[in-house]
Amino acid sequence: MHRRDFLTTLLTATAALAVTRTALAQPAPAGAIPAPVYLAMATKGGLFLENTARDAYAKSRNPRIKAFSRAEVTEQVNLARKLDPYVGAAAPMAGAPAGPGGLVGGLVTAPLAVAGATVGAVGGVVGGALGAPGGNGPGAMTTDEQKAQILSQLSGMQPGPEYDAMFVNASLQGHQEAYQIHGSYAQAGDDPALRRIAAGAIPLIQRHIAQLSRMQAMMGGARQG
Repeated sequence: MHRRDFLTTLLTATAALAVTRTALAQPAPAGAIPAPVYLAMATKGGLFLENTARDAYAKSRNPRIKAFSRAEVTEQVNLARKLDPYVGAAAPMAGAPAGPGGLVGGLVTAPLAVAGATVGAVGGVVGGALGAPGGNGPGAMTTDEQKAQILSQLSGMQPGPEYDAMFVNASLQGHQEAYQIHGSYAQAGDDPALRRIAAGAIPLIQRHIAQLSRMQAMMGGARQG
């Protein structure tokens, strides 16, 4: 099962069923983050970064953004290939129907069907232990609705400095969230192999945060798109 198919399946599951089936399939130590939660959040965040980067590569005339967005797509495709073998085994409802809305509507705006407290742990564990690199603190996680709005706004903008600034700001926020998601699972995940994948993703995320921060500074700091 591909990560996109897995996420659509996961979004249709009820919170109680998702948590219960995870517990039955693989008992986790107290405080551990379940693999389905990590896979769903990593997939949603990765799709947001990939889709915004594809849009930027097609539209931006800034050579730095052009090069960065191409590297970002490569990063997300490579990470997805590493996660794909795990998503089928972690899906709580293998026979559930796919949700409506297409790639953006179905995978970005739909609510995550797991217990809210468990999802909150993914954003909170690394916030206190690692913080977000770049000196900005851990920050709040962007909601699914906000991600969808950003994607829609970027896709509707014309190329130019305002578009470039909005893409850089959005990608920086997305990378800071990715740092929290992968960092938290690397520290407290319930699957050792997935923890290694999560830990392996962190150095490139940090490098991209540094690159985006430099581009943002060159553009005069954070701007509103």
